[in-house]
Formats: sequence, C-alpha cells, structure tokens
Amino acid sequence: MPAFFIQLLDKKWRPGRAAAAGLTATAAYSVAMETDQYITGNRFNDIVFLQGLLGDKDASSKRSAGLAWGLHFFTGAMLGEIYAAVVKRLLPGPDWLKGAIFGGGFIAAAWTLSPFVDRYHPLVKNGRLPHLATWTSFWQNVLRHLVFGITLGLLYRERQ
Repeated sequence: MPAFFIQLLDKKWRPGRAAAAGLTATAAYSVAMETDQYITGNRFNDIVFLQGLLGDKDASSKRSAGLAWGLHFFTGAMLGEIYAAVVKRLLPGPDWLKGAIFGGGFIAAAWTLSPFVDRYHPLVKNGRLPHLATWTSFWQNVLRHLVFGITLGLLYRERQ
C-alpha cells in the first residue's frame, strides 16, 4: 500500500470494533427507516431500492431481499471502517457529534444522485418506490443517516 494511504489511517483504528459499530449503526438506521415510513406514509425503503438495483423488477424475490439486506449491512460496516480509519480524527467535537457530521455529510454527498434515481431506477419508474427527490424523502434520509452517524459515533470511541 502506498505510503500516502498509510498516513491517512488513524494509528488507533480498530477494524473489528469499527465493523461492529457500523453493523449496529445499520441496525439502528433500519429501525429508523421502518419507523419513518410508518409515520410519514412515504414508503421509500433502502432494501427495496437495492432489490431494484439487483434486477428484481418488482422486489418480490426472497433471494434479492436477502442479498439487499446483506449489501445494506456490508455498506454500514464499510462506512464504519471509513469513519474509524480516516474521518473521525478530522472531525470536531464529542463522539456523537463527529458521528452526526459523518452521517449528515454522507447523505449530503449521496443526495446529489437523487434526480438520477428518480429518472432511471426501475422501481421508481414503475411506481413500486416513491420518488426520492422530494422533501419528505430528503428529511427521512437525513433522519436515518443522523441515527446511523450518532450511533456509530457513540459506539466507536476511545475506551475510557
């Protein structure tokens, strides 16, 4: 690995703890997702979204649902690693705030793709998923990613 990349890594990085924190934060995110869909009535669901990306045209396959859940949790673990290995030490404030900034920054960057999702995603096009580029979907995603980030920040911290 090039020296530049090695210098980016936090010397205190603990990959196992980072992955576990990312997985737990993803579980918290998933609870927030189910809750906000119930409260708002807006049924944008990340698992169904991933099923569509996996080619399941009506999100009815148990196989694609299993793969989507696996991908969802894998992504959470990888975000936990990125946070712990590189980003955490660059952020200000207490651990919960660092996590909140990380989660908010992630959704701010990813949100720029929402018009493309609305235009090209097969399940949005066929009405199985609502449009993503709406204020309701935006605030749902902000909430979900804040829950993820705060949970991650609280779980991946220096041992006292």
